[in-house]
Amino acid sequence: MEKNVKITVVGIGGVGGYISGMLAKTYENVTLVARGARKKSLEKEGICLHSQYNGEITAKAKRVVESGREIEEIQDFIFLCVKNYSLEEVCRDLQNCIDSHTVILPIMNGADTAERTKNFLKNGIVGESVIYITAFFNEDYSITQIGNYAKILVGKTQADAEETEGIRQVCRCLLEAGMDCRYVVDSQAAVWEKYIFNCAYNVLTAYYMEMTDSLHTSEKKCREFMELLKEAYAVAMAKGISIREGYTESEYGRFMKLDKGSTSSLKRDMEAGRKSELETFSGYLMKEAERLQVPVPLSEKMYKKLKAEYVTSES
Repeated sequence: MEKNVKITVVGIGGVGGYISGMLAKTYENVTLVARGARKKSLEKEGICLHSQYNGEITAKAKRVVESGREIEEIQDFIFLCVKNYSLEEVCRDLQNCIDSHTVILPIMNGADTAERTKNFLKNGIVGESVIYITAFFNEDYSITQIGNYAKILVGKTQADAEETEGIRQVCRCLLEAGMDCRYVVDSQAAVWEKYIFNCAYNVLTAYYMEMTDSLHTSEKKCREFMELLKEAYAVAMAKGISIREGYTESEYGRFMKLDKGSTSSLKRDMEAGRKSELETFSGYLMKEAERLQVPVPLSEKMYKKLKAEYVTSES
């Protein structure tokens, strides 16, 4: 792939920072969208990535802008790494740098981000993606990635030949930057396999405002985790999503192996009084369960309590 391919990354947090660092060290024409002190740091210091998987990386993007409205050239690839409550505004700001060949890849939480992105945009090829990574930004705006994995899955449901080629090109773009990326035919299944786990883990940690170790030591909370998994799984089945056999058992096993000091982004955001993605992890599931007439009593109970107690979730 040409080194001057035009790339934009919006949202330079843990995930966006990791992707930005890997792309900026490889390609010459990378634009980052960031604000305030983070923008100043990116302009002055570049991206400093401390990665257990990829090593120590320092790279500078060609430009850093505060808004997508400042990007005048049509982009080849755009990576959206923002919170769901910012998605509509971000898409609106990017309209002028997208044409029919631009590939937009939301690398975000949730099961419907690709659909929502497509609805917000007038143009472009919107793909679906899942990332498995542990990454966060530090007080000095450097990015830390921990663990011996950082895997990205990309695809597009019901894609025509042109769209399929576009998604394969974005996969190639990531691969040539040194990232572990794979094209998957059933991207909806990949998205939901991560989403189901996230529904259970984010909601349970936020509901009890506890770290993983406190959940592990309670038989009741472990049973509730499995019940939340099964309820979200039932919604996926009702939607016709092809989830692999033995999914809930394997994901319960993954939950029990999580680091005892870990917790969820939903718990952290709600605890700090910040905007959260409650509607992403729970509200969307409630709407789909109601539409498909799937009973999800425990998920509903926890959602209603969180919705009532924490008013800072996205609407």
